[in-house]
Amino acid sequence: MGYDVHITRRENWWDEEGQDISTAEWEAVVAAAPGLVMAPMWWTAGRIVSKNPSDAVIATMRQVAKALEARVQGDDGEYYDA
Repeated sequence: MGYDVHITRRENWWDEEGQDISTAEWEAVVAAAPGLVMAPMWWTAGRIVSKNPSDAVIATMRQVAKALEARVQGDDGEYYDA
């Protein structure tokens, strides 16, 4: 197992309804950010996820979330606000 951290536009990452992040949006952010790669983050079900991210990866996720007008949320529902 592991602990996932999510970039999402939904109130909670597990919600079935809400605004998705499209793969095109995710790819555009990666293309525009030097040094950013999709791994160790991946797109799934309208959100971007990282398993067991380091503090550095969480900091990058917060930057990506800002670019996508989204938020970073852990598996237990806590937000990693900037």
